[in-house]
Amino acid sequence: MPTIKHIIETQGGRILQRWAEEAQKTASARGLSRPELMNIMPLYLASLVEPDGHTPSGRQLELVESHVASRLRHGFDLAELQSEFALLGRCIFQAWAAVPPEERCEPLEVDRILEVVHGSAVLVSDMFVRHLLDDAQSEKRFFRLIRQAFTGEPPDALRRSLTLADRLHTAMPIVMEALGAATAAILLHEPTTEKLVMTASAGLADERLTHYARSLAPSSFAGKIASRGETTTILDAETTELDVTDNLRHSGIHALLGVRIPLQHRLLGVMYVGMREQRPFSAREKRRIEAIAEHLALLIENAELYNMLEEQIEALHEEQRMRDVLSSILVHDLRGPLSAARVAAQLVDRSTYDPKSKRWTSTVLRSLDRTERMVSDLLDAQRVKAGDRLPISYERCDILDIVRDVVAELSQQHGDRFVVVAPEGPTTGSFGREELRRAFWNLASNALKYGSADPVRFTVRSLPDHVEVEVHNEGRPIPADEQATLFEPFTRARHERASPGGWGLGLAIVRGVAEAHGGSVDVVSAPGCGTSFTMRLPFEGEGARRAG
Repeated sequence: MPTIKHIIETQGGRILQRWAEEAQKTASARGLSRPELMNIMPLYLASLVEPDGHTPSGRQLELVESHVASRLRHGFDLAELQSEFALLGRCIFQAWAAVPPEERCEPLEVDRILEVVHGSAVLVSDMFVRHLLDDAQSEKRFFRLIRQAFTGEPPDALRRSLTLADRLHTAMPIVMEALGAATAAILLHEPTTEKLVMTASAGLADERLTHYARSLAPSSFAGKIASRGETTTILDAETTELDVTDNLRHSGIHALLGVRIPLQHRLLGVMYVGMREQRPFSAREKRRIEAIAEHLALLIENAELYNMLEEQIEALHEEQRMRDVLSSILVHDLRGPLSAARVAAQLVDRSTYDPKSKRWTSTVLRSLDRTERMVSDLLDAQRVKAGDRLPISYERCDILDIVRDVVAELSQQHGDRFVVVAPEGPTTGSFGREELRRAFWNLASNALKYGSADPVRFTVRSLPDHVEVEVHNEGRPIPADEQATLFEPFTRARHERASPGGWGLGLAIVRGVAEAHGGSVDVVSAPGCGTSFTMRLPFEGEGARRAG
């Protein structure tokens, strides 16, 4: 006569596949990996082969409690938990009904199995409530203590300098307290050597100083833990046939409970706790060490990510430092040949009366002017980035004259694109003529490059203690999120109207010139209003006073 054992053994794969297809449709199951979804169900189904009675008992109780704890950590609610066991019962019945009548076992056997499954669903409710009442708050407290011991809250300079091993060692006493253990240890996985290396330990069998490693082979206690998706126990470390260190074997520790970190996914390491007594571990203890292991897995991964980011940031800082050094050397070395080329071009220009040659030398001199401005901008941008004030050569000069000179120079290339609005009051003071000329030239060039075809307007205002120079253009505004960083060195606009080319130095130089005069610069840009850059320059700035 066929038995239910035969049906479960032959149809078990189909039962579990049908169960998984339906179980993964619940809201909380979405996103779970296949091992996380299946959890203890294959073991639970196998335990039903020879039921002890009409209610769950023994191994089934342990599996149900472990399943409840795992599902609670993944956010399942009570109805979803109970429906998983009800679904398993339906899948078993469907498998029994699908076989030919002559291969079916007695209906009473199926009824007994279904009663056990139903009893498990009822137990889920009691376990759910008990877990929430008894364990949730204490687990939260231990999680908080472990996190504080691991990361420090708030973090200080000393905490940030600790290694991962130091952080884990600080957390070990909390793990011992959470499980009432006499010792605790963590071995981390080294992918290059495929070894589990003792990293942190505390308690009666503190093994931090032994620096031992264990292979992933299941002949060792650590290797056996790493190979399993559930907790691993030893009743007596002193007499076990598994490979454990002499220090642990003779420490007075007997019962051991180990867990993989994490239970699924990439192996980070293993953790175990030990008791003085020879005794089995309860489902509650197994559930708690699994929860702690998952929490530590997140902390370890975060620490690894943080260390990796710190290394990348340090590498980027070193790369930037080398670039700055190279830029400074390049700028310094370029000035020599540029000066020689300028002198040569000027001599040729003076020695010839041929109009064609005059045009060529004029083009060369304009190109050299532009190159020298770029070199000066790069050098000054490095100073601004380093937090230094730009050097200003102060003299008595008229800002309105400087603006008109810049407009006249740019008009030779761009035509009648500028309007200058002059003030009624004075605009003469102690200023850096050449530095302001560069700043106004940069603002006007940007307005031509990014603005519409409408005229670019220079407005000079004379106020009691300072002069304002506003450069305004129409066109698409600068997005608000970009305005805050426009004056940073090597920052270019990313919006639609931005044109290719440029180093992103012009506005950084403008700000540096304004601040070196003891003034400021800002931008106002909004739809329908165009874009205005305004420099505010005191008649007798702090830079001029220092120079005087």
